[in-house]
Amino acid sequence: MRFIINSLKIVVFLFLIFLGALFAIENNSDLTVDFFFFEGPNLTSGVWLTIFLMIGAILGMCASFFSKLVSKEKFVSKKIKEH
Repeated sequence: MRFIINSLKIVVFLFLIFLGALFAIENNSDLTVDFFFFEGPNLTSGVWLTIFLMIGAILGMCASFFSKLVSKEKFVSKKIKEH
């Protein structure tokens, strides 16, 4: 059963990678992003969207990690106070 679930996860992951690559290829119009103090390189819109998606995913994982860390710390301090 575990083999089937792991195989399914791998297939879904590869499918999502394929969709992301297809998305980046299909959105091939050039785009320059202006940040506050500098101008980004001239990349396709698919690449820019993929970059910002990855940055958002990483920031979301970091926020989740720190949230879990804080709640674990509160749980441990509550357990210490009980004993």
